[in-house]
Amino acid sequence: MDATKQRALVTGASSGFGMEIARVLAQRGIDLAIAARRRDRLETFADQLRREFHVDVSVFSTDLAQTDAAQHLFDEIRAAGLRIDILINNAGLGHFGPFLGQSISQIQEMIVVDVTAVMVLTRLYAKAMNDQGGGHILLVSSFAALQPIPRYSVYSGAKAFLIATAQGLQHELRKTRVRISVVAPGFMLTGFHDVAHHERTFLMKLTNLPIRYTARKAVAGMFRGKLLITPGLFYQINGVLVRFLPRRLASRLSALSVGGKQLED
Repeated sequence: MDATKQRALVTGASSGFGMEIARVLAQRGIDLAIAARRRDRLETFADQLRREFHVDVSVFSTDLAQTDAAQHLFDEIRAAGLRIDILINNAGLGHFGPFLGQSISQIQEMIVVDVTAVMVLTRLYAKAMNDQGGGHILLVSSFAALQPIPRYSVYSGAKAFLIATAQGLQHELRKTRVRISVVAPGFMLTGFHDVAHHERTFLMKLTNLPIRYTARKAVAGMFRGKLLITPGLFYQINGVLVRFLPRRLASRLSALSVGGKQLED
């Protein structure tokens, strides 16, 4: 293994957006550490990447919904002697449904995965990268952070937290060589909505972004040092327009896009 090569840690890499980002990085010749709950899927994916792109891939099975999992993942990777130059905080979770109908455990699970684990890994690797001379950190937010979605209220808030944090950290880290970016992708055809028990609407399908295109835009923006990356012309225009809409109207439009009349009950 070439010790001079960069290595990226990608969380939530067993499917969907995380898998595509890992593939894009491997295409660039970057070695990987991939993490998710399902070790069997990770191992299969790792074998594919090794064969196709001739990169070194290490697999780590972890459930970031567990309170101490992020620290344990960091410790396990360090114990394996792996230096991480790029952190892709991709693992995320959303539950679709009325806030009053969600259990406390569901709400806590979203906060642990979408906020706590992301912040722990960001803090640990920002310090490690600063000590080793630099690196890149990409937080995976969502367009729901820019235009909060009713019945995804906790998820939207958690993802908005990531954008606000990235903006603050970009300023704090400006005198270091640690670069932080956040990507806010729109609707994509992943397993996210299946896990959330949310049937995709016609409008969601109409504004769907190709996963590979979105992953390439995210990685390219990260390496350029861009703070907020919003792939797709529709979402870029919408992101500008939503700034001028009354918040109540913006939320109503979001509700209609994901559920139509069922959200008017």
